[in-house]
Amino acid sequence: MPMSTEPLPHPELQPLAPGLYLVATPIGNLEDITFRAVRILKSCDRILAEDTRHSRILLDHYGVRKPVEPYHDFNKERSTAGYLQRLKDGEAVALICDAGTPGIADPAFNLVKAALAEDISVFSVPGPSALLTALTASGLPTDRFSFENFPPKKSAQRLRKLETLKEKWPPDADHAPTLGFFVAPYQIVNFLGEIQQVFGAEFYIVVARELTKKFEEFRRGPVGEIAEHYAKHAPRGEFVVLFHPQNKR
Repeated sequence: MPMSTEPLPHPELQPLAPGLYLVATPIGNLEDITFRAVRILKSCDRILAEDTRHSRILLDHYGVRKPVEPYHDFNKERSTAGYLQRLKDGEAVALICDAGTPGIADPAFNLVKAALAEDISVFSVPGPSALLTALTASGLPTDRFSFENFPPKKSAQRLRKLETLKEKWPPDADHAPTLGFFVAPYQIVNFLGEIQQVFGAEFYIVVARELTKKFEEFRRGPVGEIAEHYAKHAPRGEFVVLFHPQNKR
C-alpha cells in the first residue's frame, strides 16, 4: 500500500482520542520503541502494566510521568469492569506488557475483548515482538508460521502436544508452518529433551534467548546437541524455540 503524501498535523498538537491503546514496548534494548509509542504513553490518562516495577524502568528512561496500575492474570477478572468504566467515561488508557506486543500470551486479550464488546475503540501501536525477532533471523521458513504459546507445565502434556504437532504435519503435508514457542529458563532443558524424544536427536531447531540484549544468543542445529549444551550451561533469560515440523531449514 503506497504511503500518503498528504501533510499531517504535528502529532503533539493533536489530543489523544479516548480508547484503549495497546502499546508495544522493547523486549530488551530500550532503544527499540517508536516515537508514536512514547508520545502515547506521555499523553494517555493512565498506563496498565503487567509488572509496574519492571515497566517503571522503561517509563522513567523516557520521562513518562503517568499513573501506572497493575493489570495481570491475577487481577484481570476483578479489575476489568473498572477500567471499562474509565474508558466509557472518555479516558485514553495505554496497556503495556512486560516486554513486546500486548495480547501475545498475556492478559491484554481479556480487556481488548471486553472493550470491543462495549464498542470502545481499541488502537494497536505496533512495535517489538520476541517471536518475530527470533523468526526472521532463524533461517527457518517464514512464509507460514504458528505461535504455540508456552509449553504445558507437565511433561506428559508437553509430549502430547509435540506428538499432536508431528501427526498434524507429516512429511508429505502441504503448507506446514514453522512453529514457535516461548519457553521459561527453568523449563528449557526438559522441553528440548522432549522435542528430541518425539522428533529425534538430529531434528533441526533454533533457540534464541536474551533477544536484543548484550548477551543475545542464537543456537541453530540438532536438538540433541542444543539440549546437551543447556544441560551443561545454566540457561538464563527468556527463550524462543523454533522448528519446522517437517525438519525444513
